[in-house]
Amino acid sequence: MWEEIFQKLNNKGLNPFPIGQHVGLCTENYCVVREGQQSPSVSGNRAGSRLVEVILFVPIGSYIQADVYATAIRAALKELSAIRKTESETPWITDDEVEAYTSSIEYQILKKMEG
Repeated sequence: MWEEIFQKLNNKGLNPFPIGQHVGLCTENYCVVREGQQSPSVSGNRAGSRLVEVILFVPIGSYIQADVYATAIRAALKELSAIRKTESETPWITDDEVEAYTSSIEYQILKKMEG
């Protein structure tokens, strides 16, 4: 599913990167797709979910574009029926290391548990 999320964002021109792959300062909008915790459902261990976090970066000086970019990310991922937004979003903060505003949006993938 991570690949489908990455491809959807890429096809929409939203500049996704795998975790740890972006190098240098933020000179254009980009996002990092990161898989998170996997948990079984309350009713048993055959079904469950995995969290995916999309971390957004917008260049310092382009704050007006931050919400526009976040809206585009949400719209693109809404097209994928296998995931749902958890309603957990972080507020925009500055990341001085890459000279960007950053925020994150969390999604949940419902899935059959492996193993």
